[in-house]
Amino acid sequence: MKTKKALWQIILAVVMVIMTATILTTGCSSAADTKPAANSSAASSDDSLSKIKAKGKLVVGLNAEFAPFEFHTMVNGKDTLAGFDLDLAKEIAKDMGVELEIKELAFDALLTTLQSGQVDVIISGLSATEERRKAVDFSDTYYQGTQVLLTTKGNLEKFNSFNDLKDKKIGIQLSSLQDKLMQSLLPNGKYTKIESMNTLFLSLKSNQIDGIVTSKVVSEMAVAANPEFVIADKVQIDDSSLNSPGIAVAMRKGSTSLQTQINGTVKRLKESGQMQSYVDAACKLAGANQAK
Repeated sequence: MKTKKALWQIILAVVMVIMTATILTTGCSSAADTKPAANSSAASSDDSLSKIKAKGKLVVGLNAEFAPFEFHTMVNGKDTLAGFDLDLAKEIAKDMGVELEIKELAFDALLTTLQSGQVDVIISGLSATEERRKAVDFSDTYYQGTQVLLTTKGNLEKFNSFNDLKDKKIGIQLSSLQDKLMQSLLPNGKYTKIESMNTLFLSLKSNQIDGIVTSKVVSEMAVAANPEFVIADKVQIDDSSLNSPGIAVAMRKGSTSLQTQINGTVKRLKESGQMQSYVDAACKLAGANQAK
């Protein structure tokens, strides 16, 4: 009888050990499983679009000295912002169902202002270069541009190839794509770096510089407004090192829902031809504005 009782005690003890071990194992397993699930949820959640809709406005940062992308002009006696970047911003806000707020910034402050959360996006003729894509996300491109040398008719004969830029005084917009590009292509060049494109144009007119490296669309607008300006077609500027698909809207990293929303607007405008219409109209207005 004692033997039978002892046997039951042993069996009971074994069962208790097994149950305890099972409970402990299950508890540890649940904790381990829960943690990755929470991390996964945090990683996949993105409220970039819902935040904008909740506050009822899209805050766009831009530098309004880069015609025809964005610039100031007089409309009915009132100083007004214009340009095809502004047209795009209005369309994006409209598709979101929110108001549009514009914040004018220095060009070299655009990305830092975006990253600090003071604006929702940057729409300012910003090229989606490989270096910039490391810091921010971009929408699909809405404009494709090339880089050219803008000079005066009096200086044109000085420029027969890219090598002729080596000993000339070249103007560049400070912290721009062209700034980085020329430092890479011609590290020892004689550069005058100015934040304002308008000041660069004045410097070219007064012969303080021999030429300006900028985008073709900006140069075409400047030529239309200034009879003494001309594009140096013999100078070929290779911008392939920038590894940029083109001009796009910049937003903070991880803004997936916002990116998808903006891509929808960009696609609609490009496919309908409306984006090109905005570009053409802005170039015409900017040229007339420059000619005043």
